Amino acid sequence: MKKILLAILTCWLVGERAAKAQIMVGSINVDSLDIQYIELIGFNRSNWEASVWIDFGRNYNASKSSEFLKPINDHERVRFASVVEALNYVYKNGWELVNVYIPSPNAPGQFHDAPRHYVLQRKSQAVKRID
Repeated sequence: MKKILLAILTCWLVGERAAKAQIMVGSINVDSLDIQYIELIGFNRSNWEASVWIDFGRNYNASKSSEFLKPINDHERVRFASVVEALNYVYKNGWELVNVYIPSPNAPGQFHDAPRHYVLQRKSQAVKRID
């Protein structure tokens, strides 16, 4: 009986921990901001890791911005294995994909090397109407 209760408690605690995952960029919790759109910018690198940045409209500068990394514990960060893994992570945190684009896709050598830009919108619980 103790083993069953311990297993249930462990599953509950793990689920509780996973439900509190947040999109952190530097020290900013993007999920807590009063914004409706973010842009995930990323590309898969050749070493089975992705480089991913989040633009949430606060003076974003890719050359000065740190990468968006998946938080595992309060202080530990882990890279995403692919851009799709990052998209799934932000989806689980309440964001859904609206559009994907590649800046200057016709420029020589840019199609495969250029990062893709994924525009995401906060999932809404109810449609807000402005009259």
